[in-house]
Amino acid sequence: MNGLSIELAAISVLACSFVFGRYLRTPLSWAPRRWLSAAAGVSVAYVFLRALPEMSEAQDVFTRVTSNRGLPFPEHRVYTAALIGFLLFYGFENMVSQSGARERAEGEPAQLTYRLQLGGFAAYCGLVGYLMVHQRGLPTLLYLIAMALHFLAVNHSFEREYGPTYDHGGRWLLAAAVVGGGAAGIFTSMSEELLATLLGFNSGGVVINSMIMELPAEKEGRFWAFCLGAVGYSLLLLLI
Repeated sequence: MNGLSIELAAISVLACSFVFGRYLRTPLSWAPRRWLSAAAGVSVAYVFLRALPEMSEAQDVFTRVTSNRGLPFPEHRVYTAALIGFLLFYGFENMVSQSGARERAEGEPAQLTYRLQLGGFAAYCGLVGYLMVHQRGLPTLLYLIAMALHFLAVNHSFEREYGPTYDHGGRWLLAAAVVGGGAAGIFTSMSEELLATLLGFNSGGVVINSMIMELPAEKEGRFWAFCLGAVGYSLLLLLI
């Protein structure tokens, strides 16, 4: 398979995480929290063992490319983008939680909360699809494994929270966002410094979204499943 075929296949698999993720509920129903915790562990292992080293390389590229532009703090730009991604999604989750609590107190359906959360994750999924095409350091298959598991956990979280409302439309929107982001990555190019910045932003988003799913208010996380996912995927990354 050539490079374009591999990229198209990877984007299709990511989109299918939302389209067909609902059909995994039955075979995984014996231990749903365990596999969700394992998926979160894989996502975090990817960030710490691959995304962060790549961010270091991307930061070096950004500093070199922009050395003559007089930008403020260029040596911290990519890491700052990661912090912004982390804080943005954390703030977004907090806003959604407050909005949902207010709507429940007023006896209204959580439509505003649902739309806010779905719109934010659509943008996030589009970014992941775009970076699927432009990621460099990690082989496509390994990046795909980490992000597909991450998206399956996101899909499960939406299904549990919004049920048929999400199944009838939301999952298709998130799948379309992945495809749209991937198509943008295939047909457009981006400067090295902007690509490096997006890599940092995405890494921050992956960390906080994995933690939000693993550490919900009900404390339903499964520590050993999380560790198994993190350690198993870490060994895979270290051995390649």
